Amino acid sequence: MKPTNKNLFTLLVVLCAFFLWIGFNWWSFLNRPLIEAGQKPGSFLFIQGMSVKKAAMALKQQNLIKHTLFFSLLTRIKGVERNLKAGEYSIEPGITTPSTLLAKMVRGEAINHAFTIVEGWTFSQVITALNNNPYIKHTIQNLSTDEIMAKIGHPGELPEGRFAPDTYLFSGEIKDTDILINAYQLLQKRLQMAWANKSSNVPYHCPYEALTSASIIEKETAVEQEKPIIAGVIMRRLAQSMLLQSCPTVIYGMGQKYNGKLNKADYLKDTPYNTYTRKG
Repeated sequence: MKPTNKNLFTLLVVLCAFFLWIGFNWWSFLNRPLIEAGQKPGSFLFIQGMSVKKAAMALKQQNLIKHTLFFSLLTRIKGVERNLKAGEYSIEPGITTPSTLLAKMVRGEAINHAFTIVEGWTFSQVITALNNNPYIKHTIQNLSTDEIMAKIGHPGELPEGRFAPDTYLFSGEIKDTDILINAYQLLQKRLQMAWANKSSNVPYHCPYEALTSASIIEKETAVEQEKPIIAGVIMRRLAQSMLLQSCPTVIYGMGQKYNGKLNKADYLKDTPYNTYTRKG
């Protein structure tokens, strides 16, 4: 049975309507912001190793796009499938379209979050700050200090003073252990540089001993003129194998039990840090 002119016309109308629908949706996809103006800003997390298909599905799950195929097609047209960089990317209401989001991902213009280890913090304070940071993946919340040190590759080491005070920037998902490892390695680098330039007559046997001494001096006084005097006292006592008898080491060993005052029992209470009970 030969198709009639009427059937051909109907088919042509259907095809035209279909392609018009495709064209309109494609144009809408390219030009419509992922988040409408007036709504809250958002973000999209592109994880290392994520495929374009999975990225498109994630965008759809966040109600940022309607058609996953269009997003995959756009990346192919632009030829950027292998150039997308992992990270968390901001989505500005009324501004960010699929094309501008892809451009950000190609350039790696991700949101940077910050985690700061404050100078003088105890290890407990570092862990508390990590646990309270909403942008960090928590993996050590239920671990002991020894377990944490083992997990970052340093079993048996005391954690105090091992992590460099600094601000650590990161984008996207990062584990708490990654930050601890970075902070540990940064401190080791700084210590080795300082140790290489040390005076030949210092009584320290390793970089960590020098760091511990510097930390004690910082806690003993905030007056710059007094620090060389205290340093001299510490070095002479170490050279003579005397007890340092430094109050900050007692306080440090007490942790959260310290209430602002020290009594005789506190001085006699042995901890790994108490220089009234331990030499060096």
